[in-house]
Amino acid sequence: MSTKKLDQTLLGKWKVIGCQLNGVWLPAPIFEHFIYSFPDTNNFRLDWSELTFPQYVGGFPKSESGKIKIKKGSNQIDLIPSSGPFQGKTFKGIYELDHDILKANFGLPGKDRPCQFSAGQGQVYEIWQRL
Repeated sequence: MSTKKLDQTLLGKWKVIGCQLNGVWLPAPIFEHFIYSFPDTNNFRLDWSELTFPQYVGGFPKSESGKIKIKKGSNQIDLIPSSGPFQGKTFKGIYELDHDILKANFGLPGKDRPCQFSAGQGQVYEIWQRL
């Protein structure tokens, strides 16, 4: 994948305001404290990544930091966690930015890249709001 650095418009902090895992919308208490940060054009941080809910062990990405890649000329985005159970594995995703709302859908490692903004089996779809 030919990659480019993170689009400058995505830099900053983003609060998760909606999350769907394997086609099921999760209750807000599971994700309401998650805040993604893009401090620069190559990396991400996730505040409160250590929170674990046993019924959602397959959740995403369970790493406080990692790398980010965007395919040139597309809406494809990949996250690669630097720690946790998915360390070094790629979450292949798509994203769409509409002002201060960012939608992103990711396939869990080993799954295909999603093609729509709704989580199927083996996918996690999140809606983020800029802080």
